[in-house]
Amino acid sequence: MKVSSASLRRVVASGLIFAFTILPLPSAMAQGTAAVGADGLPPLPESVVEKAQREGNALPLSLTEVIKMALENNLDIAIENTREENQRISLDSAYATYDPSLSVNLSANDRRSVSNNLTQISRTGGVSNSSGQSWNFSFSKQFMKTGGNLSSSLNSSRSTSSQIDSIDSYSATFSVTYRQPLWRNLKIDSARNQIRIANLNIEQNEVQFKNSVSRVIQNIQTQYWQLVSAVENYEIQRNALRREQTNLRDNLRKLEVGTIPPINVTNSKVAVATSEASLYSAEDRVLQAENSLRQYVSSDRTSEIWKKVIVPTDRPDFVEYKIDPEAAIETALRNRTEIVNAQLNLTSLGYSTEISRNSKKWDITPSFTFGKSGSGLARNPCQAAFGSDDCRKNDDGSDMLTYDPKYIGGPFTAYKTAFATSAYNWSVSLNVTIPIWNRQVDNQIAQNEISKRQQLMQLRQTEQSIQVSVMNALQSLESSRQQVEIAKLRLDAAHEQYDGEIKRYDAGLIENFRLLQAANDLASAENSELSARISYKQAVISLQVAMNTLLEESQFTTAKASKIDIPVLY
Repeated sequence: MKVSSASLRRVVASGLIFAFTILPLPSAMAQGTAAVGADGLPPLPESVVEKAQREGNALPLSLTEVIKMALENNLDIAIENTREENQRISLDSAYATYDPSLSVNLSANDRRSVSNNLTQISRTGGVSNSSGQSWNFSFSKQFMKTGGNLSSSLNSSRSTSSQIDSIDSYSATFSVTYRQPLWRNLKIDSARNQIRIANLNIEQNEVQFKNSVSRVIQNIQTQYWQLVSAVENYEIQRNALRREQTNLRDNLRKLEVGTIPPINVTNSKVAVATSEASLYSAEDRVLQAENSLRQYVSSDRTSEIWKKVIVPTDRPDFVEYKIDPEAAIETALRNRTEIVNAQLNLTSLGYSTEISRNSKKWDITPSFTFGKSGSGLARNPCQAAFGSDDCRKNDDGSDMLTYDPKYIGGPFTAYKTAFATSAYNWSVSLNVTIPIWNRQVDNQIAQNEISKRQQLMQLRQTEQSIQVSVMNALQSLESSRQQVEIAKLRLDAAHEQYDGEIKRYDAGLIENFRLLQAANDLASAENSELSARISYKQAVISLQVAMNTLLEESQFTTAKASKIDIPVLY
């Protein structure tokens, strides 16, 4: 036999009436006068927040404090932080081309050979010996601003031999060379382009980092207001329970004097039991919302926050968020990640085209070199020739060997003569390389131009899409504002209706179910008004996300440094 839904509802209602007629009173009211207060009402259940405050386990947190804790412990933010460090290292590596370089070369040699010179044989025993040492220094430096290159060297050596007339001699040669490109590689080259690309990568990473932080803040704000909503809803449900308990108390008194039928008490019992069940559900919602917020704040299950009860200190008061629509769109077009990344990609394409065109220019590079050289002797040449510092005289009285004493003295004498005398050498050269044809470069430039046009068209589409999203967010914000106003009016009306129904019920003008319905309507209106305020908060967040200003609106900023810090308060 088919049972209609109306018949089924009547059966269920009859069962509930019967059950609550024969069952004892719900909760503490059935425990006697010892469980009720002076007003004849049982104590209300203790909320999660009140219990935590009584036990000293409460952790009061504002929205800003929760966001700060979450950013300090968020793994996604930590990963982005390491990416920033890697990008900084890459930038430092790109500058390595312009680091000065100093090199030192030390060498020594020795050679022994059999002599066929009778004089040498008698002097050295038939074996001649020669040896030498050298110590050379070179320095080079590339200049980033002009693309020029400076190099210098200081080469020194010492040579000695077992020849009869041989004297240990020293030489020193200094030279400096500068090369300067005049067209190709004057303003840009591959090394400087790598630096520009590395800086672009850092900017893109900063955009991504900001976007990641904004996502975390969005999730935290959404979950925080969910917790606030759950806590507020618990209070609404508890107030509703108190109204039902008050109604039940009054009905019991009226039943005792016989002014109402027993069915009124039964209905009140059902209402109290329903409110208690709703209160338990509201408490469960608080606990679940708190756990969801905890996992955003810290993924470490041993963290202290998992042992505390989070007590939100911010209230969902309605504060109208005003912004001019045109200003909102302009802000979004300036801040949105998609726009910034597209602009950075266009800049990168421009760099690629510039470096390709640079390679097609003539390479005109003049070079200038200037040098000095000097030499020195270890001892007097007369000593080598005659075994005495006094040289033998010619018949006319002059020395058979002539020498300048300034060349005697060792390696420092060689340095001295190199820089003190007027001897020098210089040279100037010009190298010109003319590229005839490079199809690969031409094709690369053409492909870059095509990519640039494509990205510009995509950028226009992205701007249009962002404009639509901001306009939709503004419309949702306005709709949420109107819903708040309507919910406030409904709440005021529900309060007036409930107060009026109480007076009419006390005067015996209406049935009990009308009073119960008014109580339910009031609780529903309170929930609707709370939901409207929370929805407005969410609409504000959605608009800030659309404009990509959530980070700044939350009073946080990111630090650009060699190592990015966790976002900190202004």
